[in-house]
Amino acid sequence: MERKPFFNLETDIRSKVTRHLLYDTPLSIYLLDIAQRRNIFMNEQYYKAIGYTAQEFESFGKDFLEEMIPPEDFENLYKFLEELTNSPKDDSHILVHRCICKDGSYKWFKNYITIFEREPSGVPKLVLGIGIEVTFQVKARQKLFEQIKKIEEISFSLSHELRHEHSKTLSILEFSKENKEMVEVEDLQWLAGSLYESTESIDKSIHSISKQLSSLKSEFISLNSIEI
Repeated sequence: MERKPFFNLETDIRSKVTRHLLYDTPLSIYLLDIAQRRNIFMNEQYYKAIGYTAQEFESFGKDFLEEMIPPEDFENLYKFLEELTNSPKDDSHILVHRCICKDGSYKWFKNYITIFEREPSGVPKLVLGIGIEVTFQVKARQKLFEQIKKIEEISFSLSHELRHEHSKTLSILEFSKENKEMVEVEDLQWLAGSLYESTESIDKSIHSISKQLSSLKSEFISLNSIEI
C-alpha cells in the first residue's frame, strides 16, 4: 500500500484520524498560550486524568499552573519554560512533572512539547503538548531505589556479621596455635564445632546476600524495560 503524507489524505480520513487522536486515545493533548498563560484547548482525556471538568479548569484562569503543579516543583517548571523560550528550534521538548489532581492525589506525566506558534519577535507564543501518564513507572522506580537502599543496609549488616565470625575463627585458630600443649581432645572437638558453626553462619550470610541481590537484579531488569 502506498504511503501518503498526512495532509495528502482525503479530508474525511484526516478528520477521522484527528478525532481518534484527540478523543479515543489515552494521550492528554493540549494547546497553551504561554505568553498569556492561557489554556486554548485540552482534550477530554486530560480532564479525566486530573479529575476536573472543563468549567472547573477554566475557573483557575491564569493561575492554573499554581493550582496544578506542586509548589516544590515550580523551580524545575520555570527552568523548563525558560529553556523553551530561548530555544531557536521548534523541535520537541520533554518535561516530566507531577500534577495535583482534584482529589488531592499526585500523578506523573511525561510531556512532549512543541512550539506551535511564535511572536513576530521569535518568542514562543503557543505550545502543543502531548502528555502520557507515567505514575506507575515513576513509583516503580522509586520503589526500586528504596529496595537498593534496603539492600545496602542489609549488606552492611551482614558484612559486619561476617567480619565478626571471621574474627572469631581467627581467634580460635590463633589460640590453638599458641597453646598446642594445652589442647586436648575435648578442646579439639570444641574447636571443630566452633569452626563449623562459624563456617555455617558465614555460608548462611553469603546465601542471604546472594538471594537479595538476585531478587533485586530481577526487579531491576523488569523495571528497566519500562521507559519513562
